[in-house]
Amino acid sequence: FFSASFGFNLTFVALATIIIALAFPSIIIATMNADECMETIKLTSRGGDSFELPYAAARLAHVVRDANDENDDGDIDSPEDVEILKVNSPCLEKVVEFLKHYHEEALTEIKTPLEDNTFEGNVKQEWYQNFLKGIDQPMLFDLVTAANFMAIQPLLDLTCLKVSCQLMGKSAEEIRQILNIPKLTPEEEETARRDHRWIFDD
Repeated sequence: FFSASFGFNLTFVALATIIIALAFPSIIIATMNADECMETIKLTSRGGDSFELPYAAARLAHVVRDANDENDDGDIDSPEDVEILKVNSPCLEKVVEFLKHYHEEALTEIKTPLEDNTFEGNVKQEWYQNFLKGIDQPMLFDLVTAANFMAIQPLLDLTCLKVSCQLMGKSAEEIRQILNIPKLTPEEEETARRDHRWIFDD
C-alpha cells in the first residue's frame, strides 16, 4: 500500500508540475531568472582587493562581458572573476557600489542639451545625487577614467556631467586648476585661446 501510495504521489507531483509549467510559464521563467541573478563574480583591483557582486549587475561593464565571452543573447556557461588592473581599490569599490545600485534602480538618461546648470538640476534621483556628493577631485577623475576603461556608459555620463557642472562659469585659470593642467606658456595660451575660444571666454 505504501509503495503504491508513494508512486501515486510522485505521479501527482509530476503531473502538477507539468500543468503549472503549461498554465503559468512565467513562473518557471522567473525562477530560472532568479537563479541566474544569484550568480556572483569578483572584480579585483590593481591593489589586489576583490569585490563581490551579482553577475547581472557586473555585466553593465562591457569589460566584464568581454572577459566572460557572452554570446549575442547574453548567455554564458558560468561567470568568471575579472581583474581590473587599471583601477585602484577605493575607486573600484565605488564602481561596484554604482553597479549594484544601478541593477536595482537604473539611472534615468541624462538629457542633452542639459536642462540646468547644476548637477542636481539634471539628476533627479536622490541616490545618484548623493553618490558623488562629498568625493574629492582625484576620486572623481578616477571614476571618470574607470568608467571609460570598464565601458560603463551610465557611470561615465554621470561623472562627466559632474565635472562639466563644476567647470560651468569658471575662468580659464580656475578650469586649469580644477583639471590640474600645467600652466601654458604665452605662446601656448595664445594658440589655445584661438582654437578653443569657448573655454577662455571669461
